Amino acid sequence: MYYVKKIRPTPEVQLAPLIDMVFLLLIFFMVATIFPDDTGIEVQKPQSATATKLPKENLLFLISQNGDIWFSGKKVELIEISKIVQSELEVQPGVMVLVDVDKKAETDSLIKFLDEARKGGAKNLAIGTKEKQKEKTAKNRKFKKGEATKG
Repeated sequence: MYYVKKIRPTPEVQLAPLIDMVFLLLIFFMVATIFPDDTGIEVQKPQSATATKLPKENLLFLISQNGDIWFSGKKVELIEISKIVQSELEVQPGVMVLVDVDKKAETDSLIKFLDEARKGGAKNLAIGTKEKQKEKTAKNRKFKKGEATKG
């Protein structure tokens, strides 16, 4: 008796769909990722009771504690401010110039910055602050169960 040996095809892993899926995942994560705006330095803004929200479309400058000026994550010199503002206003006329000043920075550096920004043609200038926290008083304080009150 003769036995016929069946030739079985060797199992193979199809890589084409796997590669397609990897590229689709890559594209998805590239589109869905939010890149933070790295401003270059950390600024402690002073608090203000009249702080208001401003539109996102503005030129953001930072003045550090020691008076250094930063724009788009790069340190810039004071004499460059008017050129930067002028070139940005040509692209986006009427855009607001926002400056976040560290609360420990000297006022002199802010005044010099504002002068240079005005030389560049800035008409809408704003100083960034953070909203003032409400002080807890006896009237608006919520007491926990079991807490005693004076008076």
